[in-house]
Amino acid sequence: MKILSIGIGFICAASLCGPASAGETYYGAASRALPLQQSAGTARASGMGSAVVAVPQGAASLLWNPAALSRLSCIEMGLHHNSGLGDTTQETAIIGLPVGEIKEECSGDSGSDVKKGCRGAALGGIAASLGYVNYGDFSGRDTLGAASGKYHAGDFSGSGGWGLELLPGVAVGMAMKLNQSRFAGKSYNAFTADMGFLYNVIPGLDLGLAYSNINLGNEIGGQKLASGWRLGAAWAVEKNLLLAVSGELQNEAVDRLQFGGEYLVGNAEDKGKALALRAGYQLSFPDPKLSGLTGLTLGLGYNLSRYLALDYAMAPAGELGTSHRFSLTYKFNCKR
Repeated sequence: MKILSIGIGFICAASLCGPASAGETYYGAASRALPLQQSAGTARASGMGSAVVAVPQGAASLLWNPAALSRLSCIEMGLHHNSGLGDTTQETAIIGLPVGEIKEECSGDSGSDVKKGCRGAALGGIAASLGYVNYGDFSGRDTLGAASGKYHAGDFSGSGGWGLELLPGVAVGMAMKLNQSRFAGKSYNAFTADMGFLYNVIPGLDLGLAYSNINLGNEIGGQKLASGWRLGAAWAVEKNLLLAVSGELQNEAVDRLQFGGEYLVGNAEDKGKALALRAGYQLSFPDPKLSGLTGLTLGLGYNLSRYLALDYAMAPAGELGTSHRFSLTYKFNCKR
């Protein structure tokens, strides 16, 4: 079973456990479970190289920095799909809503919308997510290396979080997460928490800090849980242009430096019928040493209306293939 456990850990990390696709390979799979990328993600984040810890993303902020939920001003539902490496697929559903009266007229769901006095709802925002990763079927081996039949592997996950602005420009947030990994007829549960901080330095400039996967109990297959820091900044250079940078420092696992940008073609004021062009790049330490194109991410987004958006992102992972992400997001009950 040791061989089986290690094999599944590697598959889980190297495929679709990550919010920015399998391009974010996890190198401590034999000694750590539930890497930071386990929480899934969105096409928008992936297209920007996952450099989004300081980029408020509406309900999807739950997956990166729960403090950014404080900027929610609409009820929002999102469906997110990830595929492309082997038979592995990942599905995530997220819902978020503001709590209390909306402060002034602000959309509060992206860095370019942020301005002083525009900070979501009086009591912040809450969000919840459900996710499933299907790794497919695999051929098992016993301790002697003999074939032992096929087995199925998959992950179920759920989370809930709340973000609140404590002081003008200063928000904090927390998320609770449950993950169940199933493979070879066995199930493993883990309970973790994320803590987040978001600071609006000046209009258009945010700093974000989050600590992910605080272990609240249990392990996956006897492996310790991966945890670590995310730190980043997002700058809305103008209404149509957003630049972001972030980094990840994990415990005894891969570290990353991420860069990303988003440019809106069309009406950036009401976001109706606007086309978003996105690109990003990730530097991983240690180097994965994969042949072919790695690190670069590209994405597109189109707002069918002010309330409905469709996003796509691709992330090449060298010889492992290319991960493709699709997101459909719908907002309603917005103020203005």
